[in-house]
Amino acid sequence: MRIAVLGSGPVGTALAKGYTRHGHEVRIGNRTGVAEGFDAGHYADVAAWAELVVLAVRGEVSEELVRGLALELEGKVLIDATNPLDHSTGRPELFVGFDDSLGERVQRAAPGARVVKAYNTVGNPLMVDPDLVGGPPTMFLAGDDDAAKATVVALLEDTGWDTADLGGIESSRHLEAMCMAWVAHGLRVGSWGHAFKLLRG
Repeated sequence: MRIAVLGSGPVGTALAKGYTRHGHEVRIGNRTGVAEGFDAGHYADVAAWAELVVLAVRGEVSEELVRGLALELEGKVLIDATNPLDHSTGRPELFVGFDDSLGERVQRAAPGARVVKAYNTVGNPLMVDPDLVGGPPTMFLAGDDDAAKATVVALLEDTGWDTADLGGIESSRHLEAMCMAWVAHGLRVGSWGHAFKLLRG
């Protein structure tokens, strides 16, 4: 599959490396069109080329970026891996929540895209092929398009994840709050190699 990863920071780089390892054709998109060690291009060019796009930029710039790429994203699966993190107080908080979410804002910014919220509840070292005691962790996801979610579930399961579908894109409100639970645990124990696991009876 042709996958565009928008963002060349730690999250984008981890996903690009992992997808490449699994045989996908991957390009990174960013402002400069250059990413060391990767086939890269400007955001619009890479998004237009791809079959599936992953949004892996800082939360505060994601809505504006996606709005500018609405034409290139039309009809495509867009995985939103972002979180609305605000560090201005010296500790991470969410700049949107309860009655809205960044996932919903991303969907509104590109209404023709098929947005699926995923990857926002785990650190980038574990995003592809997580190897944890207790078996594969669970990636929770949300989105309005069932076929898009099926595509994302297949990608996740192929790269080492169990999955749990929380419903429509409005469930991004819960997923982004889950990110804060993940962060709170990491701050408390001083370690970031953890992930959530849904146990089923």
